[in-house]
Amino acid sequence: MAAALGSAASWALGSVLFRRLGEQIPPVALTFAKGTAGAILLGLAVVATGFQPIALEDALLLIVSGLLGIALGDTFFFLALNHLGAQVVVLLFTLGQVLTVLLALIWLGERPEPLDWVGIVAVLSGVTVVMWSRISADNGRTSLAGMIYGLIAVAVMAVSIIIAKEALASTDTMQATFIRMLAGTVGIFLFGRVTGQLAGNLKVLRQPRLFLIFLASVAVVTFGGFWLSMVAIAHIDVALANTLNATEPLFVLPLAALLLKERITPRLLFGSLTTVSGIALIISPW
Repeated sequence: MAAALGSAASWALGSVLFRRLGEQIPPVALTFAKGTAGAILLGLAVVATGFQPIALEDALLLIVSGLLGIALGDTFFFLALNHLGAQVVVLLFTLGQVLTVLLALIWLGERPEPLDWVGIVAVLSGVTVVMWSRISADNGRTSLAGMIYGLIAVAVMAVSIIIAKEALASTDTMQATFIRMLAGTVGIFLFGRVTGQLAGNLKVLRQPRLFLIFLASVAVVTFGGFWLSMVAIAHIDVALANTLNATEPLFVLPLAALLLKERITPRLLFGSLTTVSGIALIISPW
């Protein structure tokens, strides 16, 4: 549970940091750069801890999970981040936790309690309040596009988590995270080469200040977001791990206000509190 909460805090901080980078680097190029740096860091960690034999079936599951969750999911995540802002994107991604619960119910046979369903309704209500507020403020145009990008990211990330869960039963979490990251990075590299969205788009990272922000962001989301989420999924039910990850709104609101100067409106605060209340119901022991 501590790993899941740590992952939530890391993703919140990573969302805020990558929002700054996303203003100057296109989503595909940013996904590739993040994946490359993350794979290098994880590769060094795997070398230090020792590589363990892995079954071909588990390796293939992790590769597919990485292609979906990182190559596709991260790219659409950055697109949504550029359109909606860190606060709203994190709340939108709370829907991903709900979708993961449903997939865990169907695919893995997990069974949420009746109170869990009340919590799911509260989560959906809180996200709806926030998203409607943002659409109204922007006349629906930019935010609607951001919502579409975000929902695509939510869907593919949820599926990738369920796929990864099956492989984690017999695979080291650090090693599994490395395989997912490497597969996702190769996937986005091939896509970027075919579409021409990589060439010249990473030159801004030559600026020392931006490069330091980039390294900090990668370290946070790689070891805090990706790895801790794999640790949580490996040790507790997917539904529980992902609802705990959905506590990101508690962390992102003050971070976005402090670092990005995003205004916290009463409606946004209400939606956040409603969302978190739903999460509390889902993870409650009674």
